[in-house]
Amino acid sequence: MSSPFCFSRRLFLFISMVAMVLAIDGITQTHAAEGAPVVGKSATSAPVTITDNGATWTLENGIIRATVQKRSGQMSFIYLPKASATDLAPPAPGTRGGFGFGGPNAGVRASGNWEEDPSAAATVGGLTDTVTIDPAQNGGERAEVAVKGVTGGQVGLSPNSPGQTAAGTVNIDLELRVTLNRGDSGIYTYAIFSHPAAYGAASIGESRFIISMNREFDWISVDQDRNMLECAPTDWGTGVVVHAKEQRIMSKGVYQNSVEHKYSYTAVQYTTPAYGWSSTKNHLGIWFINPTIEYLSGGASKQELDCHFGDNANPAPIILDYWRGTHYGGGAQCSIAAGEEWSKVIGPIYVYVNSLDNYKTPSQADLDTLAATAGNPTVPSAWKDNATALWQDALAQAKTERAKWPYAWVSGVDYPHKNERGGVTGQIVLNDKFAASTKLPHLMVGLAHPDYAGIGFGGVPRAVDYAHDAKFYQFWNNGSEDGKFAIADIRPGTYTLHAWADGVLGDFAQANITVEAGKTVDLGKLDWKPLRYGKQVWDIGYPTRDAGKFFKGDGDNYWLWGWNLRYALLYPNDLTYIIGKSDYHKDWFFEEVPHAEDLSFVNPNAKDPANQRFGWVKAYALDEYPQTRPGVNGAAPTPNSPGPWAIYGHGRATTWTIKFNLDKASAGFAALRVALAGADGGGTLAVAVNGQSVGAIGDNSNANNARIVATNAIRYNTDKGIWQERTLTFDAVVLKPGENEMTLTVPAGDLQSGVVYDYLRLELNPNYKVDGTPIAAPKS
Repeated sequence: MSSPFCFSRRLFLFISMVAMVLAIDGITQTHAAEGAPVVGKSATSAPVTITDNGATWTLENGIIRATVQKRSGQMSFIYLPKASATDLAPPAPGTRGGFGFGGPNAGVRASGNWEEDPSAAATVGGLTDTVTIDPAQNGGERAEVAVKGVTGGQVGLSPNSPGQTAAGTVNIDLELRVTLNRGDSGIYTYAIFSHPAAYGAASIGESRFIISMNREFDWISVDQDRNMLECAPTDWGTGVVVHAKEQRIMSKGVYQNSVEHKYSYTAVQYTTPAYGWSSTKNHLGIWFINPTIEYLSGGASKQELDCHFGDNANPAPIILDYWRGTHYGGGAQCSIAAGEEWSKVIGPIYVYVNSLDNYKTPSQADLDTLAATAGNPTVPSAWKDNATALWQDALAQAKTERAKWPYAWVSGVDYPHKNERGGVTGQIVLNDKFAASTKLPHLMVGLAHPDYAGIGFGGVPRAVDYAHDAKFYQFWNNGSEDGKFAIADIRPGTYTLHAWADGVLGDFAQANITVEAGKTVDLGKLDWKPLRYGKQVWDIGYPTRDAGKFFKGDGDNYWLWGWNLRYALLYPNDLTYIIGKSDYHKDWFFEEVPHAEDLSFVNPNAKDPANQRFGWVKAYALDEYPQTRPGVNGAAPTPNSPGPWAIYGHGRATTWTIKFNLDKASAGFAALRVALAGADGGGTLAVAVNGQSVGAIGDNSNANNARIVATNAIRYNTDKGIWQERTLTFDAVVLKPGENEMTLTVPAGDLQSGVVYDYLRLELNPNYKVDGTPIAAPKS
């Protein structure tokens, strides 16, 4: 346990608390005159203090009062500018200390915790708690506490966490730290996972930091497409499960006759530096900020859960920060061999809290309209303006945190400071004679650990690439259209450089990039020659690694539940696309799925069930479809009742037709290249040309046409997952002069199966056969 405070520390604490009381009195906020929302900024400069409460510490700076459990490292805090007297009172015995947001929320408390915690180490004498930064020694500038568990390889961390056995995460040591700075309206937390060489093999399962808060946080802000009023917790909690427990049909509330799906609020971690919840009633926001993604898994394309509700009948709002994620085909690996020395520092993550000094108030007419449009609601613009102001302030704070990275105050762990890191610069030059331009829009460049041998699902050996790696650090940055890039603050090591850009099919990679401390290496010009099989005949869309350019794949729509059902309403006779005439923005649907034949899912009162955003789903009562299904042979009930999905969740095969013209017949071979932004079901996409089967995308017929990897992109409502490209080659003899027809068929099955498109291209090579044999030139 921590040593008792000395006399000087107690004296410092007393003086600091007097200053803090005065500071709190000086930051009382009031609602100013109606106008543009204004985020309040505290002018307090109260020193940071630590109070040792025996089983907990209290860290305080006049804005934040945090409680940290010495056994588990669990963190909770109160935002003092809005705290009531009830909030400031000690929590009742047996309850968790935590958030107090004043007013109607008085006494409501919540907490934040890491997926794994070190408490089990206490059973083997390996649990310690330490004040790692003492504010009494730095004039009250900063305080930090740490809880560390050294397991000796004898006990596991957090039994029953997702993906782990009942023994928990074994053969891993864990240290959790919490840091509070003077003047900050937020608090930092970070975790240090380590594996001494003396330990046996280890594998870390799904891992994240989570905060749950009080239920008056009702506005969710993930990105510009998901910046919206949420349903009430009980509307979701008491909804009828459809297909799986994460998806529920709501029969009441502002989104009645809609499905709330917790996976609708996932996003690419690189593009969401600040995300969280705010309260339309109390004008407060709480946000997660990742100053960098270097410690997260899967690189700049990794998509993960950000915010959602819990699973009970009256759940709390939740914010999540996955560093070892498992979703969208990006099941990241973090396996450590026996005898391997390894550690990884996750964070520091910044939990930021803000509030409005001035806010807009909806009129009674606005509220009446909201009530009258329940189902497909018209939400008061005042609420959105208030929430957006809080979110934009959090995004600005994220830029501030990024500029401070790496934090100078982190010490005592494997965390190189700025002068101990290096950088890389260079320019990627596109070398493609068929390309319309040499520009590289939305260029993304990153450094990652070289691919290595790992263990996949079912214990099957597999190569682990950057998109599936959580074990090592990664460093990414945007480049410019001219191909120039710069990546800073890189840990010393040897990496593989990866890059991709809009409009270019495939990606670029160069191995053996060595980074040294204090040095920036200039790689010069790097030649990128994308793979081509032959001359392009036609294409649909353009490569972006998502389906945003296709119909309903845009940001307003893709994340809404049920497009796999509504496809049948939009395309009763399936889809025909005419090259040179059709427009892929409106004529090519973003996902191809089985065609629903039972349309009983439609709410008969919906005005436009094929297109309206919400309120188009038929609702049911819980007594008709309970949320759980009975257990078998006396077993406990299971939560994954399919509900009405058992009635309408299956469809016939879907065939799409592409029509195109050729001037003349051709010898050689054709290559159909399909880039998939996502897929489900693990099936194939059957291809026929002019009525003749030529194989299937994902039929494993060649090295570039491997089986399609299921990414849950359809089940989990997204226009992107792990990106994959497949190429089907076939004899060009099946093509003919004049009009040709190619068909793409998804087999009959569950409506959650199929593919999400990124791009399609047909290429033709008249000089070689499918097997690569040259075609002899005709004799003269």
